Amino acid sequence: MQELKKASSLIEASNVDKKPDVRKLEKMLLDKERNKQIIKAYEKGYSQYLIAKVLGISQPAVCGVIKRGRK
Repeated sequence: MQELKKASSLIEASNVDKKPDVRKLEKMLLDKERNKQIIKAYEKGYSQYLIAKVLGISQPAVCGVIKRGRK
């Protein structure tokens, strides 16, 4: 009996081997339009966890901002 190969449901992250530039992220997120900056940072490949850590908020809060921003 042949085994069926399933396609991986994981998406490759573009910057998995690149160490995140936390200082650059901090500078970006200190701008007045925080929610827009959160979305930009996420689109640039920063993780929700790292964005939340830099801002001192929870990862679910970052997730909510991203979800609302995509509507």
